[in-house]
Amino acid sequence: MAADKLVIVESPTKARTIGRMLGKDYKIIASMGHVRDLPKSSIGVDVENDFKPKYQQSRERSKLIKELKDAAKKAKQIYLAPDPDREGEAIAWHLEELLKKSTNGDFFRVTFHEITKSAIEHAFADTTDINMNLVESQQARRILDRLVGFKVSPLLWSKIQRNISAGRVQSVALRIVCEREREIMAFEPKEYWNFMADLAKMPNPNNIAPFTTKLHKINNKKFEINNETDATSVLNAVKSGYGFTVSKIERKPRQRRAQPPFITSTLQQAASSNLGFSASNTMRLAQQLYEGIDTGSGPVGLITYMRTDSVNLAAEAINNCRDYIQNNIGADYLPVKPNYYKSKSNAQEAHEAIRPTNVEMTPKEAAKYLDERQLKLYTLIWNRFVACQMAPAKLAQTSVEVGTNGNDSNLYTFRITATVTVFPGFSKIYKADDAEDDVKELNEVLNSLNEGDKCELKALNNEQKFTEPPPRYSEASLIRELESNGIGRPSTYASIVNTIQNREYVDKEKGRLIPTELGFKVNDYLILSLPDLFQIGFTANMEESLDKIEEGSLQWQQMLKDFYGPFEEWLEQAKDVGAPKPQYVENILPVLKKITKFAEPQKVGRRTYDDSKFLSSIEEKFIKDNKISEKQWETLLRLAITYYSQIGKEVEDYLAQNVDIKAKYAEVLEKVKIQQEKIAASTASDDLKKAYEKVFADFVNVEWNEPEVRRGRTYDDKKFFTSLQAQAERGKVLSERQLAALGAIAVKYKETIPNFEAVMEFLNVSSEDSGGQADPEIAKLIEKFKNFTGWAEPQKKGKRVFDEKSFYESLATQFSAKGNLTPRQVGALKRMDKKYFAPKEN
Repeated sequence: MAADKLVIVESPTKARTIGRMLGKDYKIIASMGHVRDLPKSSIGVDVENDFKPKYQQSRERSKLIKELKDAAKKAKQIYLAPDPDREGEAIAWHLEELLKKSTNGDFFRVTFHEITKSAIEHAFADTTDINMNLVESQQARRILDRLVGFKVSPLLWSKIQRNISAGRVQSVALRIVCEREREIMAFEPKEYWNFMADLAKMPNPNNIAPFTTKLHKINNKKFEINNETDATSVLNAVKSGYGFTVSKIERKPRQRRAQPPFITSTLQQAASSNLGFSASNTMRLAQQLYEGIDTGSGPVGLITYMRTDSVNLAAEAINNCRDYIQNNIGADYLPVKPNYYKSKSNAQEAHEAIRPTNVEMTPKEAAKYLDERQLKLYTLIWNRFVACQMAPAKLAQTSVEVGTNGNDSNLYTFRITATVTVFPGFSKIYKADDAEDDVKELNEVLNSLNEGDKCELKALNNEQKFTEPPPRYSEASLIRELESNGIGRPSTYASIVNTIQNREYVDKEKGRLIPTELGFKVNDYLILSLPDLFQIGFTANMEESLDKIEEGSLQWQQMLKDFYGPFEEWLEQAKDVGAPKPQYVENILPVLKKITKFAEPQKVGRRTYDDSKFLSSIEEKFIKDNKISEKQWETLLRLAITYYSQIGKEVEDYLAQNVDIKAKYAEVLEKVKIQQEKIAASTASDDLKKAYEKVFADFVNVEWNEPEVRRGRTYDDKKFFTSLQAQAERGKVLSERQLAALGAIAVKYKETIPNFEAVMEFLNVSSEDSGGQADPEIAKLIEKFKNFTGWAEPQKKGKRVFDEKSFYESLATQFSAKGNLTPRQVGALKRMDKKYFAPKEN
């Protein structure tokens, strides 16, 4: 009997875990993420109709969608259980929209923040409706990103290169990385000097060890020594001074409180700093821990939902943790009241922080079920959670100042500070990144001192130092920067960092992010052409607007209308970036109109390039709009150079009268000249064209072989020959490689070519290469394999397939045509001979 209760989740792992908990009365299917989305080939948004999205079913999941519809048709109750966030809510809504026509069953939204039996039972007992505020917030973000991507990316294609993209958030992340790199490039190190004095108490009957102090002030003021001359003067003045005296001792207790439990961003940062994990790896491992690990009695989620910006903790989790601390760590480590932490203002308070679902599942116990990387991340999460409910660490800090009067009448104050842990508190479980703890012996030395004590100078040194530039961003510090600026959300941090690397805008070297040349080009163009769109503040405001839609205080279409009006204006302005001043165009058009003879139109692929028509169209556009684009302007400059032989004097007069053009576009003009020189060098003379015509005419009686497929590639002699002929007819000079290939074809079909020797002479192919003298040694090897059948199976190495039989056949065909092989090919043939025919050792 088919189950009449259908549960839909996103992933198979989650389906297996929940299925074991719900039992056989429920049918569980994984949707594998979104089942509908905007189309890939078009913008998919009807801007004129209130930004209505045009969703399409996923073609890749057509079989799965049929399974979902069939199951829904049989179900009386359909539980939509994707993740508890915007994206999960949108997936649930799309599922209901897709399935509601296929079923008479009732739909229920089920949300849970941990996958444990009690949490799942509670969620199914307390179902809700789909939260349309969350859905509309996700929909607005999706449409916003689609509009930016589809409208801005073509600008990059026209200005930089094809198939690159811009993104609403990824481009701001790139901007942050590029700006930091430019800070580093512009940084000028400044020299400074440190001074260290090793001192010992005197008298010193207990033989207390010396301690090292650092120069803190000169005449009770901060100082700056930035050259060796002054540094030497200070050193000499202190050495020749009048003794050291303890002038001030300050002893004070300090407390260090535990950090809050993890949210997504802090987990990614801590995993990067402590474990060396990338943001994406951290999220992948956290997903595994959340969706379910088999602990012997069945799979269970070990941590709560990992995409969260809330530091809230459930009361039950806090109480269980306090019990664990009391029973296993000690009553001294348990504060009188639970520790509570405040989330940032825009956090989703309904969510919890990332914590273990069962505090009794210690890392030691979990090690039985987890692999090495899973265990490292689980340990980090478990330790941070338990520590957040422990008592503060108690520290003792001692600061000692020792003064001396130099022989230059200045007072030099040296200082040393030591901090030691009196009570470890939470740090017994989780040590903070910036924790400071000095050796106990140093603290004892300082505690032996009293104000007024005399000290003996044991050693005095100075050290030249230089200020350092700000560090490059790591993935963790970039996420911290994005978060602090209100950019991105827990579900997007890892993908933002991944995208700028996958697009090759940023490289990662030794854990640090460095913009590539392409990254700089994209960033510079976007900031120049669309400065408002890619401002950090503007992007953060967009995120706040999406939060307001989620809260129900802003209508999603209104948000998009408010964005799209200025966005359209920015796009129009961006098209004019780099465009010439109208007077530049107005003055050059009469010069170009003096061209009397234009080149014949050229067809390249499906496009025909006609200089005369282009010039006329630009003139018409300029008369109408009083402007042209940067690309059109550069093409006009190219025409001026191309037809320099006809209008050279006018061009030089124009540049002389417009010196600012010559200066501003010098680089463009130089590129155009170089390109034209290359074109001229590759253009055949009339005599060469006639010679080509004669050679190609000699192939008129060839009866072409059928195309061959060798090692996955199709070899079509006729198609290749026709391509060379077309290039020659367009006036292109054929390369040596192309001529050699034509020679190989001539050898292959020499019986049908009447003037074969003349063709080979023109192509400059030697008799050795044309099959005149076949190498006997190679011929013997080729013959040896002719009827061989014991070939090894093809082997795949990386993306390539190595098939020795096909390789031999290609060599045999080549040798038959040319009578020779390259040294490398001969070497390969000999290795195969040794492999298959050499005597085997006993």
